Amino acid sequence: MHIGVSAWRLSGQRFGIGRYIEYILKSWNTMLEPADRVTLFTREALDPRTLGLSAAFTTRVLKPAMTNALWENLLLPHAARDVDVLFGPSYTLPLFPRVPSVVAIHSVDEDAGAWTRWHWLTYSQKYRLSCKRADRVIANAQSTSDRVRDVYGIPAARIETIWLGADEAFQPLYDPARLSAARVRLVGADRPYVLFVGGLSDRRNVPMLIEAFSILKKRDGIPHALVLFGANRGGVPFRQVAERCGVADSVFQTDGVVREHRELVEVYNAASVYVMPSLSEGFSLTLAEALSCGTPVVTVNCAALGEVAHGYALTIERPELQALTEAIGRVLNDPAVAADLRARGVERAKELRWDRTARRTLEVLRQVAAHQV
Repeated sequence: MHIGVSAWRLSGQRFGIGRYIEYILKSWNTMLEPADRVTLFTREALDPRTLGLSAAFTTRVLKPAMTNALWENLLLPHAARDVDVLFGPSYTLPLFPRVPSVVAIHSVDEDAGAWTRWHWLTYSQKYRLSCKRADRVIANAQSTSDRVRDVYGIPAARIETIWLGADEAFQPLYDPARLSAARVRLVGADRPYVLFVGGLSDRRNVPMLIEAFSILKKRDGIPHALVLFGANRGGVPFRQVAERCGVADSVFQTDGVVREHRELVEVYNAASVYVMPSLSEGFSLTLAEALSCGTPVVTVNCAALGEVAHGYALTIERPELQALTEAIGRVLNDPAVAADLRARGVERAKELRWDRTARRTLEVLRQVAAHQV
C-alpha cells in the first residue's frame, strides 16, 4: 500500500496537530508491512531521517510556495495521483481528490462561540467540504464524532472515533533535583506552581484561571506561581488581568518553544496541578500528557475533556469562577486528593498511547485503500 500524507504541518515548531502527525508517523515506522511506503507531501524540505523514520518514508516537496488552501487544491491532487490512499491529518483534503481519501477532524466548534465569523466563513466550510469528500472521517473523540455527524451531516458509518495519546516518555518523575531545576527554570525559584499548557485563547478561559488563582492566593495564602505554558496568539490580555487581580508577580508566561517535545515531561511533573478550564476543546494532547505524568488534573466535564478525564481528574460541570477556584483549592490544600488524582491519571494513561492511535489509523487507511468503506 502506498499512503500519501498531507504533511505541511511538520514544518517549524510542532504544536498540537504537528505533534499528532509526528507521533503517528513514528509509530507507523514499526507497523508497516514490507511492501508499504509512505510519501509525505510538504511545502518545505524535510528529511524523514530527522524524525527517525525508515526508508519506507520519503518526502515530496511541492512548489511553488502558496497559501495552504491553494497548495492543497492546486498542487496536491496532481502530485498524489499515484498513491493508494491520501490522508489529510489536519482537517482538510483537496476538494477534488483523485484517489481514495481519509481526513482527520480534531474539533467542530461552529456554534460554541469559540471562533470568529471569518473562521466560520472560511476554515469551517473547508472542514465541512473535506468531510463530505472523504471516504472516511477520523474523529479524535466520540463527542467530536457526534458533532461531525450532526453539524456536517456525515453518516455515522463513515466516521471512525480514534483517541489520541501521549508519548511513552510522559511518565511520573521521582527525581527531586530534576523537578527543582524545572521549577527554577520556569519561575526563577524552587517554588510550586499551577500549570496551564496550550495556546492562550478566550475559549480556554485563561482570564478566569488567573482570577481563580488570585482568589486562592488571597484567601488561602498559597505560595504557588501560575505558569501559562503556551503562545498568546489569541491576544488574551493576561498581564492586565494579573495586574488587576494583584498577582502580576506570580504569573509567568512562555511561548512554549522547546527543542524537543519531551522537555515538557519535567514541566508537567514539577507542577502541583494542571488546569484546563476550556469552554470548547477537541481531544487535548496536553490533558493526555498531564494524566500520563501523574500530574493532578482539574478540567471541565464537557466534550472530549470530560470524555477522557471524568473519573480520573477533578472535573467541574462548566467553566465558572467559583467552581474552578474550589476545585483547584481542593487539590492544592488536600494532599490526599492530590495523591488520589495522581494515581487515577496514571491509570487512565494506559489507554492514551500513540501506538494505539497509529495502529487504528493505519487500519482505516488500509480499508479505504482496499475500497472497504
